[in-house]
Amino acid sequence: MLSSKRKRLSIKRLFFILVIIEQPFLKGGPMASATTIMNSESLYQERLTRYLTAMAGKKPDKVPIRLQLSEFMAKYAGLELQEVYYDLDKNIEAADKILADFDVDVIMGGPSLWWGTLHDAVGAKYLKFAGRQLAPNQQFQFVEKEYMVAEDYDAFIANPTQWILESFLPRIHSEFSEPGSFRANLALIKGAAGMVMVNERNKQAVAHWAKDYGMPLGVSGMVKAPFDTLGDTLRGLKGIMKDLRKRPEKILSALEVLVPHNIYYGLATSEGERLLPVFLPLHRGSYPFLNPHEWDTFYWPPLKKVIEGLWAQGKRTMFYAEGNWNPYLERISELPAASIVFHVDQTDIAKAKGVLGHKFCISGNVPNSLMAYGSPAQVSDYVKGLLHDYAADGGFIMDTAGIMQTDVKVENVIALIETTRQYGVYT
Repeated sequence: MLSSKRKRLSIKRLFFILVIIEQPFLKGGPMASATTIMNSESLYQERLTRYLTAMAGKKPDKVPIRLQLSEFMAKYAGLELQEVYYDLDKNIEAADKILADFDVDVIMGGPSLWWGTLHDAVGAKYLKFAGRQLAPNQQFQFVEKEYMVAEDYDAFIANPTQWILESFLPRIHSEFSEPGSFRANLALIKGAAGMVMVNERNKQAVAHWAKDYGMPLGVSGMVKAPFDTLGDTLRGLKGIMKDLRKRPEKILSALEVLVPHNIYYGLATSEGERLLPVFLPLHRGSYPFLNPHEWDTFYWPPLKKVIEGLWAQGKRTMFYAEGNWNPYLERISELPAASIVFHVDQTDIAKAKGVLGHKFCISGNVPNSLMAYGSPAQVSDYVKGLLHDYAADGGFIMDTAGIMQTDVKVENVIALIETTRQYGVYT
């Protein structure tokens, strides 16, 4: 067992590690001329105002464009994924090329939320990266296992931080397999040093994007649904499905413990920023992962508490509804007005607009399959339909349905942007 002083120090370091592994990794860029800076400052305010106005459910001057370009940036820059996963300089170069060439209002971050070097330093077992375990241009893979076994519930519920430090961390990182050892302590130092470097690069890049390109970010911070924390990261799909039948009360107790932790995580990763929404990618809540009774019992109540807890602190949530959320729209409408931006993937956007549009901004819905396999004309027609049917009264943000990968065609991204700029102007 660790002494209380050592435990507090290790927990602080651990929190930094767990926070940073899901943040964008960016760096600074070249200085701009005085004229460029002046123009960029004006452009930054114009874009940010447009974005904030739409999120408030109102009409800006034109429909804002927000894209989660992700691995597509590497493709556009002519880089392999192993380069952007492991080289921070190339990572930001890919982002710079996008910002120089594409007229968007906000972006959701750099080419990837992952930095392979940091994960390698601590011996991460839950991720595979291009150029290491995978082919040089293959997207990273999450290795889902039951990293938390059923017998861990009581210890997790009693003290989740202690359980994470003493049980979970050694299981998912080979360098921490012997807590308190020289090797484990060295890994903590390596991880902390890597995080400091990444955080500095991140701050430099955000300032660089604003100054040199007039580009705001679309989100700040990240948060997860408590059920996804438990069912994704800890128990895995097979484990959580067994638990729903065999130990439902344990699930409920664990979810209750996670609510304040997840609220704190969302606020901590936002670092005090309140204008932009926190990013909430939703995984196991889409239909039909859970039946309606399970969703109402296990998924929605703790998630609702997290969103309301963030909103009470002045933090809006980017409700990134991956998959189909049609059966749950009425329940989502219970949230406070303007507390979320509802992002549409496979949900029926007409239903989403009808049920939620009077309370929340709607975003997304250009199918990734269309972006990858359709023609520019087809993309343009789809975008025109969205603008005509769902953007006329404001409160709409143009975006693809999901995160853009390397299969997306460059010409289709151009078609999305140009069509929105031509037809998405409010009179």
